[in-house]
Amino acid sequence: MPRIKKAAIFVRCTEQEAEKIRQTAHAERRSLSGFVLNAVFSHIAMRERLLAEQEQLKPKGTARES
Repeated sequence: MPRIKKAAIFVRCTEQEAEKIRQTAHAERRSLSGFVLNAVFSHIAMRERLLAEQEQLKPKGTARES
C-alpha cells in the first residue's frame, strides 16, 4: 500500500488563542484542522466579496491600477 504524504500548517498564536480555538472547534464538533481550514476559506470568501464590491463601486471608465 503506498504511503500518503501529509502537509502541515503551523499556526503561531498565544496559549489563550490556542485554547479558544480548541474550545470553539470542539463546540462546533470539528477537528482542529477542519476548524482552521473552514476559518481560512471563510476569510478568503469574505475578501473576494469585498473586492468584488469595491470593483462595482469604481466609476465606469476608470482604469484598474496594477
